[in-house]
Amino acid sequence: MERTDCGKYEWVKVDPDKCVGCGYCVEYCPRDVLRMDEETHMPYMKYRDDCWYCDVCRFVCRTNALELETVPYLIR
Repeated sequence: MERTDCGKYEWVKVDPDKCVGCGYCVEYCPRDVLRMDEETHMPYMKYRDDCWYCDVCRFVCRTNALELETVPYLIR
């Protein structure tokens, strides 16, 4: 499946210098929002509208490579 460039609409930001591509964030996401990019082996938000902003992805990241940006205004 091909990934489109939707980075500006992603609220989970990945630090490529810290990410080791382990996939824990994808595995533990309770809403199945994240996927691993087949080329870069880094997570991205495939279903960003389903994200609960629960912070589980950031919590399980062993290398602190994930950061959750400011929550969109609609759910503040």
